[in-house]
Amino acid sequence: MAPPMLGTALVTDSSACLPQELLDAHSILTVPLILQVGDRSFPDGSLPAAELFRMAEETGSPPRTASPSPADFLAAFRVATEAGASNILCLTLSAAYSGTYDSAIAAKELASGSLPGIDIEVVDTGGLAMTHGFAVLAAARALDVGATIGDAVTRSQKVAASARLAGLLGTTRYLAKGGRVPWIVHWATQILRIRPLLAFEDGRAHSIGRVRTEAKGLERLLEYSARYRNQGMRVAVAHTEAPAAADALAEMACHRLAPVEILRTDFTSVMAVHTGPGFVGLAFYSDAGD
Repeated sequence: MAPPMLGTALVTDSSACLPQELLDAHSILTVPLILQVGDRSFPDGSLPAAELFRMAEETGSPPRTASPSPADFLAAFRVATEAGASNILCLTLSAAYSGTYDSAIAAKELASGSLPGIDIEVVDTGGLAMTHGFAVLAAARALDVGATIGDAVTRSQKVAASARLAGLLGTTRYLAKGGRVPWIVHWATQILRIRPLLAFEDGRAHSIGRVRTEAKGLERLLEYSARYRNQGMRVAVAHTEAPAAADALAEMACHRLAPVEILRTDFTSVMAVHTGPGFVGLAFYSDAGD
């Protein structure tokens, strides 16, 4: 059943990793990325991360991910118009990391013929996971109080520009399988029992350190985020098959950062492909000055 909506509908992709209750509350339509395990394909969200990793071990081949097709986005645009939307804002993850934005643009061109009279705006937030998700949520909240598409885009871009994500990896095996780090780096981290810490900011990912224990890793994540602490801080804790670590990090974040909002979310299976099991991360931005 299509969600009830009037005026401007908001469409995004599943990499935003927003909790389902927020998607429902703001009538956000989500187009799933595609997960490929062996010779089988699954829409993101249909395969739990634990099952993904089990299947990957059985097949012996690394899982792969793919962007939604233009037809997938066009179907979402059609759902939005059938639910009463006269305009559509589509926000996608960074085009530097995925072809999702290009698919949405192609869908917009197709819609000009099949959905005449519908104004569709497609915007690349430049974010990943919850840095993208925060931008989507900011746009949704702006639209909920009557903002124009232009104002919602401005708000989402401001949030995306300031949002950061830092995470503690449980393993580098999946990054190595996907060719994102050399196997020698993976072997070294395994032998030395080192867990890398990564951050995504300003549109790029980089290392922010290495630790030997989870406790130290969580502490380093809080130290990193505390550098940017400000009034109106909003925080999201995400994980891949690491609920206990996520619980601990959320509690620490509440005490140390005093956020005005804290969200809990699981990484979708498509995002889990890139992190492997045991990942726990902290995304954040500040509303100060708005």
